[in-house]
Amino acid sequence: MRASPGLALRCLALDALAVATSDVLRHHGVDSMLLKGAGLARRLDTDRLYADVDLLVAPDTVTAAQDALLAAGYRPKLPPDLYDVGAYWHEQPWHAPGPLPLTMELHRGFAGVGDYDELWRSLRASAQHLDLAGGHVLVPDAVGAALIATLHAASPHGFGKPARDLARALEVLPPDAWEAAGRLAVACDAVPAFTVGLGVLPAGVAVATRLGLSSTHGPSSAWLAARLSSPTAVGLAHLAELSGPGHRLRALSRLVLPSPVHLRQLDAGAHRGRWGLLWAYARRIGRHVGRLPRVLRELRTARRRHHA
Repeated sequence: MRASPGLALRCLALDALAVATSDVLRHHGVDSMLLKGAGLARRLDTDRLYADVDLLVAPDTVTAAQDALLAAGYRPKLPPDLYDVGAYWHEQPWHAPGPLPLTMELHRGFAGVGDYDELWRSLRASAQHLDLAGGHVLVPDAVGAALIATLHAASPHGFGKPARDLARALEVLPPDAWEAAGRLAVACDAVPAFTVGLGVLPAGVAVATRLGLSSTHGPSSAWLAARLSSPTAVGLAHLAELSGPGHRLRALSRLVLPSPVHLRQLDAGAHRGRWGLLWAYARRIGRHVGRLPRVLRELRTARRRHHA
């Protein structure tokens, strides 16, 4: 697929941004890794277009990374309160400084991964240097690329460009890379999403079968999210998968009663003082109740698929 000159130039600008941001973080003592972008394109030997920069840092350095970005003129696209260390998130979007409207996503994990620390340790241990835009960045090796491409295909909207990336990865990456990617998925608690991602394509199903994952369909939340089910169904399925009443109670509170900062991003009426915020919470609960028939149908479908 031949890119338009405008899109090609934008990718070059994003490459320069990846190098510049990596240098900023390195100057402040923060190691980082380019998860997708030019690194994945070169790994897959394809003309892959991309819309932003995805940099992964160690979870215990994310606060230092945020401080470094602020000092360098980057600005969060959403309220910083949503991205406290104790909050539940894996990527934070930032406006890059400069005249072009470019976005940099700061990752401390990846969708579908349960152990962010192990993800960083494993990817960093085998990372490789990539010369890019007059500088260099770290990128995952073939095994890490196989994992990231598969997890991305398991995400909502994974049937578009992520599925094409996965198809190319299945074509060019050797069998031993997929075997190691399966072990890496186990190590970082990503087997359910890894299995769902492979299931997007027939070639992936064959790999899953070879790895012994064909009977492990993954939890309902991963399957539902990959198929664009309602957020309520995904949230309730994820709730059922958690262990311990404390974890489940916290997850339920985030689903039904998110923080005021988060709710104001979802409902413009929540900005209208105390009563506006209360009505916004009431509307959110009412929407959940109204969606119950659809949610129950989706959960029954996922349960049947899970036990098939």
